Amino acid sequence: MAPDDVRQRLINRESEECDGPDINNLTDDDRAAIDSVIARNKSTFNVSTVGWMIAGIMVFNYTDFANVLVNDGRVNSFLLKIGGTLISLNLLVGVYLVVYLSYIRNKRDWTAHTHPALIPVATLFACIGLVLCTVALWPVWGFLTLPILFTLFMGLVMLATLMPV
Repeated sequence: MAPDDVRQRLINRESEECDGPDINNLTDDDRAAIDSVIARNKSTFNVSTVGWMIAGIMVFNYTDFANVLVNDGRVNSFLLKIGGTLISLNLLVGVYLVVYLSYIRNKRDWTAHTHPALIPVATLFACIGLVLCTVALWPVWGFLTLPILFTLFMGLVMLATLMPV
């Protein structure tokens, strides 16, 4: 059965009943159609992913980003180290939650197995780290610092989405 037919039948059921479609009483054909749509939409490899990764590589190469971080005297290295440390702590929390809890321990509900403030604190670390890195690199690129860092960040995020599940 086509996914559009399933959607139409669920809409018709919804109009008959006031509390929404009954997803607990789906037929095998309905479940197969829903599973095929989910399988079709599961791929994270698409044009925007590749575009962000190519843009990140180009920005990294054309700005000579690694050389600027290490050798340029205009970079405020103290703020850059603090910002990098805070971003690294954010990444460590992410690795703990995604890799250790999800894949090694098979725990899907992170809030039940961690401290409830872990995600907000990690987000705060990332935001402060981004601001500090921006301030540290501002003397080199000026107003272009934000687009450069954003493009590099999006390229890394898109690369992470291609990691196997």
